[in-house]
Amino acid sequence: MRFTQRIVTLLKSLNPDSYAKLCSEMKLGDVIKQFLFTYIILFALMLILLVSAAFVGAPALQQKLASFDSFTLGGNFSASAPVTLLTHPKVTINLQENATLDGSTVAFTKQGISWKRWLLFGSASRPWSSLTDVKTAGNGVYLALLVFLVPSIAFWAGLGFFALSAILVLLFGLLAWLVPRLWRVRLSVANAYKIAIFASTVMMAVQLLLFPFWRSWWLGPLLYALFLAIGVALVGEREYALHERKKARRKDSALRGRKL
Repeated sequence: MRFTQRIVTLLKSLNPDSYAKLCSEMKLGDVIKQFLFTYIILFALMLILLVSAAFVGAPALQQKLASFDSFTLGGNFSASAPVTLLTHPKVTINLQENATLDGSTVAFTKQGISWKRWLLFGSASRPWSSLTDVKTAGNGVYLALLVFLVPSIAFWAGLGFFALSAILVLLFGLLAWLVPRLWRVRLSVANAYKIAIFASTVMMAVQLLLFPFWRSWWLGPLLYALFLAIGVALVGEREYALHERKKARRKDSALRGRKL
């Protein structure tokens, strides 16, 4: 499938009424490839927005650091309580001696900045350079810090969102196959997972594109469940109607055979 066709399919995935046609036109293997393509495109857009958010967030970071009694980039700073700059991913200020990441993605310590590497294991750190007190420094200092942290934040956020999306697709695909049977609606396993993948587009869009500016754990899954329910209802109903028509044709053929 061409790039432009993939983009068109991505956009169609935002309309549950198109799921029936997409399910009939695409094989499950190609739909899985579409899931990976959709995630890559949305992740790339998230990176662009994340860099833009760094420019917007520089003044906000300056306000956060205003809670410190003193804070110099030489490692001489103090505060009455720890400060968390970001929650997802976790970016913290740790004032303890010989502090480590301790569950954080990025940690500001007396020694410098520590962060998780782009790979799954290990961490890296960089000591403070002899700059001026950041409480009196311009936004350029904060901007430099934010841009410096963007690759690490983007990688771990992207990895976490991908794992969450894949798990939810597997779970919701199973539910999309089992639940309709309670109402005697026939839906094949392949179509159930196709719908689960198409419906996940709206969730990934909300999670990734809003991540640099606003984060919510419930909005993406809620929209996902809504789109999935609509898609299952539409595709399941059409599959049921098709099944009944085939059943009626078989009966007609059987009656004609008896007459002959």
